[in-house]
Amino acid sequence: ALDSVAVSTLPKSVEWEVLVVDNNSKDQTREVIEEYCRRYPGRFRYLFEAQPGKSHSLKTGIQEARGDILAFMDDDVIVEPTWLQNLTAALHDGQWVGAGGRILPERTFSPPRWLTLQDRYALAPFALFDLGPKAGALTEPPFGTNMAFQKKIFEKYGGFRTDLGPRPGSEIRNEDTEFGHRLLAAGEQLRYEPSAVVYHSVPQNRLQKEYFLAWWFDKGRADIRQYGIPS
Repeated sequence: ALDSVAVSTLPKSVEWEVLVVDNNSKDQTREVIEEYCRRYPGRFRYLFEAQPGKSHSLKTGIQEARGDILAFMDDDVIVEPTWLQNLTAALHDGQWVGAGGRILPERTFSPPRWLTLQDRYALAPFALFDLGPKAGALTEPPFGTNMAFQKKIFEKYGGFRTDLGPRPGSEIRNEDTEFGHRLLAAGEQLRYEPSAVVYHSVPQNRLQKEYFLAWWFDKGRADIRQYGIPS
């Protein structure tokens, strides 16, 4: 992930940096990031967030970011060199407050035989997002590993909900899509940019029926937190 974003191609007039938030890791995360800070001076910046939970890390990153536009990626994706430029290019003129791009599986991915691909959300447990090759307005929120927003939009609508999002002992998610729903409900315009592509890792332990059952169960729990119990 760090190797791929380090070689992003943007116009020389654009100032950009990569913030990496260490969410109280117990491994060599800090050493790895500090090595990239040395290899790419001024390009990477290390942040530490002690409170466990992805939403807390996102909050820290947003608060510490210096840019006018914030793009989000996860630690298990590879981004194309043009990803950052293509995702954010349309967010400067005021028409769009946010954007989402395509999240495709890694090139070696092969779906299990038991998984039907006809359903619109069949690959949702792999965090894949692909609305086709045509750009336009989004009618559904983008996914968290390939999205960007004007920073001021967080000041207007608040940040990601901390009762949503994965954390130790819980795989409840929706912190990203809840924020997107919030913006769409307020009438804000979000853009779908198919040329902004990331490739998401699909490890073997996710190619199991047990993983799918657990993911959809936690998705239901997250939906109840977001929308309440259906009447």
